Amino acid sequence: MGAIRISLALGVIMAAMLFAGEHKRILGPRDPIAADGSFKAGRALTISESFPSSKPAAPDLDDPGKFEERFSRSSVERNRGAILDLAGLLGPALCEPDRHQQLIVAVQNYYGTKRYLDAEFHFRGPRASQFIDEAWTTPKDRQIEAFVRQLLEKGYLRAREIWPRDRSFLLDVFAQDLSPNACSRS
Repeated sequence: MGAIRISLALGVIMAAMLFAGEHKRILGPRDPIAADGSFKAGRALTISESFPSSKPAAPDLDDPGKFEERFSRSSVERNRGAILDLAGLLGPALCEPDRHQQLIVAVQNYYGTKRYLDAEFHFRGPRASQFIDEAWTTPKDRQIEAFVRQLLEKGYLRAREIWPRDRSFLLDVFAQDLSPNACSRS
């Protein structure tokens, strides 16, 4: 009795394996792969071709007209100007609490805008990436970089004041803690 059950079960399994794949159909041009396994039957339709949408197509993000307009509408020039207005002040004038806070906010806004636009434009595509890389290499940007570097080196600013959440400046912060603070009263 047990042998009959086992042989019957094996027979059902063998039949299922042999006849399961027998229902073959001819693939049409809308199918991604031809019957012979090649890609000759035609290309697969995309979701938007299979189910057309009434929405207009998305704009090309890497179009120079679009990203140049986006850059010109940003606050880049205002942020550059805010730092360059303070660039002439070096010494005790930068140690006044209001002026010092104004400087920190100006530097944070400039670098925040720079990081945000870098990320956005590198996402847009190769032409936008090249554009933004060139846009941040103006003489004003080089002057700002030199000014901020000078402020950090002389101790008028601390890296943790400018980038409080960025841990990549941890070594700079440690090194600055060993250097004198130009604005300290002691």
